[in-house]
Amino acid sequence: MDHHDRKPTILVVEDNAALRRLVARMLNDGGFATLAAGKAADGLSLVRQHRGTIDLAIIDMVMPGMSGLDLATDLNREYPDLTILYTSGYVDSVAADVLSRRSPDRVLLKPFSEQTLLERVHMLLEMAPRREPGKASGQAAPKIRSGTLG
Repeated sequence: MDHHDRKPTILVVEDNAALRRLVARMLNDGGFATLAAGKAADGLSLVRQHRGTIDLAIIDMVMPGMSGLDLATDLNREYPDLTILYTSGYVDSVAADVLSRRSPDRVLLKPFSEQTLLERVHMLLEMAPRREPGKASGQAAPKIRSGTLG
């Protein structure tokens, strides 16, 4: 299938199960395919095991165990083109504040509406490079735009 004919695939990594299901449903209703994980390590495993292209990762910044920022660092190391959208419920978080100032389109503060989520996803996917997946570390590399912010 040509990549123009397929649904874009989005990885959702969110430790709150109800919110993870809600975001996945919003994205599915918006025409996207989703992969979802409740822990950063599980999100990394999903990306490594996925055979197709992953167009975007939506990652909660604050999670127990490995943080969303640590996950993004690992993803960027293995898949340097992956576009990452961070979510945070902590308005006063130093990391969210720095990311918001340096790259405001890469942070979505909770709570957010379905319309806001879908608008941001569409905007980020339009910015992402359009190329076929390559190989990195023996894995199919997701289509990505660097989530590195500096």
